[in-house]
Amino acid sequence: MKRLLLFFIISAAFPYALFASDSLPFPVSLGGQAAKDGVPFAKIENPVAADAELAVESKSDMIIVNVNIVTAKNEPVPGSTPAVILLQGKTKTTIDKTMDGRKLPAGKYIMSVVSEGKTASILFTIK
Repeated sequence: MKRLLLFFIISAAFPYALFASDSLPFPVSLGGQAAKDGVPFAKIENPVAADAELAVESKSDMIIVNVNIVTAKNEPVPGSTPAVILLQGKTKTTIDKTMDGRKLPAGKYIMSVVSEGKTASILFTIK
């Protein structure tokens, strides 16, 4: 009987796991604002400064962040090169610390944060 009950609990949980939103597999904050899970992307509600602090709650030694400017349809601008931010042995930095040293101008962006074999996709705006 216990096995049957366990089977039904697992069966009920499996579809939930399939359809649960996974745009934010780990907590991320930008400019002191926690990203809010959403479909298809998580979001930072209010615009942030160009040097806003990025914090990722992860146990990974390497966190890779790609930042792309997006169109009004939240698609990467064709031909644009993403800015890359690496966090090695730390979980906090600022978004102006890109590998190529370029500052991100005002605009709307999508940030892909890769850690622990998962990716968080977050929309945000720089004021």
